[in-house]
Amino acid sequence: MAINHFLLESPESSSPIITRAVAAGLEGIFCDNYMLKSWQRILLHGLGAFPQQVGRSLVSRFQTLTAVDPALMTDLSLDMMATERVKDYAELQIRFPAVTIGAALGGATAHLALALGGPFLPQAFVLTLQGGSKKGDARAYLRQSADLAIDVANRNPEVLTIQHFDPVHDGWLTKRVNHLRLKLLDLPEAYKEFLSNRLEPGGAVCFLDCSAKWLRYRLGERSVFQVGGWGDISAQEYLEGSLRLERYCQAEGLNVCDWQLPEYPLEEGAESEWGCEPGLGEALERFCNQERYRFIRIRLPFPHDFSRLAFKAVESLLHMDGREPSGVLIEVFSQFDATAIMRSGLLPVWLVFNTTDSRDFLIEMRSLFPQRKPVFFSPLSTFSLTPDLAPWSAWEEALWGLDWHNIGTRPSHYPSDTRVIANWSEPLRRWVNKHEHPIRTRLNPEDLLPLTEFNR
Repeated sequence: MAINHFLLESPESSSPIITRAVAAGLEGIFCDNYMLKSWQRILLHGLGAFPQQVGRSLVSRFQTLTAVDPALMTDLSLDMMATERVKDYAELQIRFPAVTIGAALGGATAHLALALGGPFLPQAFVLTLQGGSKKGDARAYLRQSADLAIDVANRNPEVLTIQHFDPVHDGWLTKRVNHLRLKLLDLPEAYKEFLSNRLEPGGAVCFLDCSAKWLRYRLGERSVFQVGGWGDISAQEYLEGSLRLERYCQAEGLNVCDWQLPEYPLEEGAESEWGCEPGLGEALERFCNQERYRFIRIRLPFPHDFSRLAFKAVESLLHMDGREPSGVLIEVFSQFDATAIMRSGLLPVWLVFNTTDSRDFLIEMRSLFPQRKPVFFSPLSTFSLTPDLAPWSAWEEALWGLDWHNIGTRPSHYPSDTRVIANWSEPLRRWVNKHEHPIRTRLNPEDLLPLTEFNR
């Protein structure tokens, strides 16, 4: 059986969500981040009428509908994955002044790409594969796709394969599916061809280089296994354990709470979801020098640093347009709307997740908000009651005193609101359509460098 290219990469993963959103934003049209069929939207909306425990127990089964049988991945190639992302821009038959490449940092990346007036191409690709670990067993999860990970790495020397096991933030997923991430270590032919054909002569390549680090186990020359993920639980706590993790495992019915794999070497490397592996940036710089494109590397240590940069970039565009921001849009993880920003003049604040570290970043950003302007908040439904989950009261406290409007998860169903998956963007888009005021200017990639001074 041949690979279904439509389902080749997880449709809910960061890379395709961002490339589709940026492609739509370049056309000035809205894009639904979650690719749902009509019956799925109806079902999710209906489930939202029940207590959140019902949705939490059922929604994870949706993932099995798009999970791929690992046996069908035997001929998987890197160019196959890269070509799929390039195809997201097939309707835009023009040349661009800039192309953004690198870390797929949700809304932050999408806003930066559109601020520069060009597409985004990701470093990482994610496969959602059939089979997980219902009891939280790291070794059982490892076995699900370890052979595939090693095989893909051996056949594609320009890629690092990462088995990503986060039984906490992704606990509702890892019981039934497993994730295999592929990261570029070199510039694929599909990207070279795209740059040559779609970048203006002398145009710019902006490389988003996030230095986020995490602990991981080395399985092979170019294959690793990461336990845990970004939030307010450290890599060390995931491996060494803690009382709050033990309580979480007990509540979630996980028999195994020891996620160490001492038989494999432990190392520090780029964080699976947000960090950049070395290799791609250097290959891009060589390509740009050879083809006489400008190469601009934006290197920042943490995901939220890029969120702050995106906020500053849109703020600069509005200043160049000689106008005030119309308000603020607070986005979480995959619930972002890049087109809404460019069509209304809202300032974006993208949060990694609904955890306490993201709440702290929001509080930090509050001092930059324009006065007496509406603030739209899109809290995420994660379907996991994690130890680092920011309670609803913490969000209310962070937003106290602002004219804020909830366009995401309902307080009564936080953090497991199926209804918000089906229609979270509708109230925002109604407001944008009534207050349409598109941003006309664009930044040069070099203009981003002074905006990173906040981090020094």
